[in-house]
Amino acid sequence: MVNLFFGRGGVLYRRRDLYARVPVGGAHLAAWKSVFNLSELSGANLIGNLLFSSIGFVAFIYGKRLSLWKPMFGGLALMVMPYFMGDTAMMYGAGALGTCALFFLRE
Repeated sequence: MVNLFFGRGGVLYRRRDLYARVPVGGAHLAAWKSVFNLSELSGANLIGNLLFSSIGFVAFIYGKRLSLWKPMFGGLALMVMPYFMGDTAMMYGAGALGTCALFFLRE
């Protein structure tokens, strides 16, 4: 079994045994970091990610069970949105706007 973990400076390592550290990644890891903005992992960012993804999941399941497309796609957008937001304040603003849209645009 291969365990992956982040070491110093955000470098991804593969733990083969207790003492050997083999760096993994390169250009493709840098590309993923730029897409998903892995550099900002503050507590507020993680809590907002969990909060808006949970609201989106509930809305998605609600829309799927009742065959309503507005809550289903709105919930899907709320689940995916935090992964592409770079700024924590912008993520909270877009999440609050998306949550209000789910509430006011329901059928």
